[in-house]
Amino acid sequence: MKTTAFDSDRILTEFLSDYLDGDMSRAERRSFEEYLDQNQDEKAFARKALRGKRALSRLASLRKDISKSSVEA
Repeated sequence: MKTTAFDSDRILTEFLSDYLDGDMSRAERRSFEEYLDQNQDEKAFARKALRGKRALSRLASLRKDISKSSVEA
């Protein structure tokens, strides 16, 4: 995978984390998305991270449902 600014900038990485978690104000989110629009490598990285987060969330839900089903059986 290509190196991005997220690899070397702790503050930018914190912004990414807040962005992925939905912990930004509307203005912060808009500003961060403008940054991503101007930095395609970081934008691609953020998209992959968001897809990964969603996939992990679905997996966790699936495991919870399976666990719950086996307890009920």
